[in-house]
Amino acid sequence: MKSVMIDLDETICSPAYLKEVNKYLKSNYKYEEIDTYFVEDIIPEDKREQFLDYFYKNVNVYDHAEIFPRAIEVIENLSKHYEIYIVSAFVDKRRVFESGIMAQYKYHWILKNLPFIDPKKIIFTGSKHKVLCDIKIDDKVSNLKGYGETKLLLDHMHNRKYSFEELNSLGIKRVQDWNQIEAELLGGIENDIS
Repeated sequence: MKSVMIDLDETICSPAYLKEVNKYLKSNYKYEEIDTYFVEDIIPEDKREQFLDYFYKNVNVYDHAEIFPRAIEVIENLSKHYEIYIVSAFVDKRRVFESGIMAQYKYHWILKNLPFIDPKKIIFTGSKHKVLCDIKIDDKVSNLKGYGETKLLLDHMHNRKYSFEELNSLGIKRVQDWNQIEAELLGGIENDIS
């Protein structure tokens, strides 16, 4: 059985980072307007430390995370044909100690929303390129480097700077949504079973 590494943030769900940044800045940014990987990069530098103090003491962005359409359903279908690992990073280099709480928030969210995933197959690491899975699904190009027969990059503003040629040279295919992921990974499998 082939193994699949699936990222959590901006792949399965969109945690409420932008909601919290907008609340803090009294702004109304939308994800389509942000081309940086870290949403809080839009906060002026002189206010960023104050925001991080507030954020790590008061906010669980998974309380209001938005699940991407069909993500849970497709992952459950994949789990019938593949060995699924949910692999997520949680350490914020700016706040190494405080960011430990993110592992707990993520773990609880995964247990609640993906109950069919074996808790032993939840991995927290900032070195995803070291994870040896046959198939990798992520929204960050650097997380797809390293071993993997199939590497799927979920399309977002923050990764559109990579051209088709660049991605192709890394063996990465851009996908638009979970319908396309399902077609890529289950297209011929489910028909063979019936």
